Amino acid sequence: MRVYIGDTYSILPEVYDVHYLVDRIYPVEKVGEKTNRLLHKLAKSVGIKKKPLVLDIDSVPQIKLKKEEYHPVNWGKEIINRFIQQIGKENIGFLSVSYNIAFNRDYLPNIASRLVMESGLKLDVFPEEIPYYGCASGIFSLKNAVEYCRKHNKAAVVFTFDQCSQVSYFTYDQNDPFFKKTLKSYFLFSDGAVGLLVLPESLMEKFGKKGVEIEDIVLTHHPGDTIKMEKGKFLLSKNLKDEVSPIVADKALKPLLNKHQLTVKDIEEWALHQGGFTVLEKFKDPQILGLSDKQLSRAEELLRTYGNLSSPSCLLVLDSFFHEKNGSKKGKKGVIAGFGAGYYIGAALYRWI
Repeated sequence: MRVYIGDTYSILPEVYDVHYLVDRIYPVEKVGEKTNRLLHKLAKSVGIKKKPLVLDIDSVPQIKLKKEEYHPVNWGKEIINRFIQQIGKENIGFLSVSYNIAFNRDYLPNIASRLVMESGLKLDVFPEEIPYYGCASGIFSLKNAVEYCRKHNKAAVVFTFDQCSQVSYFTYDQNDPFFKKTLKSYFLFSDGAVGLLVLPESLMEKFGKKGVEIEDIVLTHHPGDTIKMEKGKFLLSKNLKDEVSPIVADKALKPLLNKHQLTVKDIEEWALHQGGFTVLEKFKDPQILGLSDKQLSRAEELLRTYGNLSSPSCLLVLDSFFHEKNGSKKGKKGVIAGFGAGYYIGAALYRWI
């Protein structure tokens, strides 16, 4: 049975200019003019212009959620209710929630269970929650949603989010060993969510106007720790840019293309996880994958505009392709690829209908 993504929906909280954040969080009167200037320089070198944040920056250094509407359960309800309005509650039989970091102190019942109760869903199978699969977690959710649709001939909802600012570390003690170590991850990572409405062929014909057919999904794992938590702090290794991209290409992207007798040039849309500009640039190397500037442009554009949203980052790129208003894309192919801590890696091949 054919399975499709019939709609996507993204949620971004309040968006801040990164240089505004430097002056608000590390003002001259607390860190000195020299350090403030160096932080502006670091922010510029990372290349991110703006950051969507759920963090209450007025409470820093205390880590606090700015608005209750930013709680992941409220984000999930917003996404689910959008899809309910399109196809009806009775047609949704499965929910998969995936993330790494959340402003959620009440762990039980889990987020997935709360969403079922608060949205009034009547599922055929138990809702699943996939935490800590790195920035590939949304692809794991998508794989399970596709398998559910094939077996049960009903719709599934994928809700993927991250609230990376929950693990921000703010200190004005420049002798603190984590002062410099955590700065790069702070300037790179942001907060946001993406939902996917996954439909079997019967419901796509009934409700869908456009969408993409999921032709194949590859999931894999390669042990690695260049992305990790240490004593509660989020750290990125200097080796990240050199290590991850070749692994992703060799373990997932090349096998996926080879299986379907496709080349890189056959894929017009690349919804890649934006692990950073240096990570994306590596995919241009002919020995790694050989992507063109044009093929990487959307991922780079959204990274520059919003930063690295972690789990939903590749799905945010897909969402941008999904809601373009440039006529028919029928027959065009695309790849979604997520990869992150662990390393968990996922890639999906799709075709516009």
